[in-house]
Amino acid sequence: MSQTYNVLIATELKGISEDAEREICERLEEHGLEKIPTLVSTWEMKCEANDESEAKDQVIQIVVNVCRTYPFELRMVVHAGTSQIIRRKKTFEP
Repeated sequence: MSQTYNVLIATELKGISEDAEREICERLEEHGLEKIPTLVSTWEMKCEANDESEAKDQVIQIVVNVCRTYPFELRMVVHAGTSQIIRRKKTFEP
């Protein structure tokens, strides 16, 4: 039985151009992530999932798929509900 989870994701985009960062932000919004205006590079998304871990995995997959077209290093912290916080670092090559 799936539930709705609010997933919070904070990102750090290292070594990326301002134009590419703007495009990533636009694409994330198209995928349903909502920018949190008071925190730089922080997003929230409501998603349907069976549990908090699945909800976090869904959001991570969306962010990675959007970001993978640019060469840079992505660092992220992902949290949903009361489950463990996930920390990930991915480097995308040109």
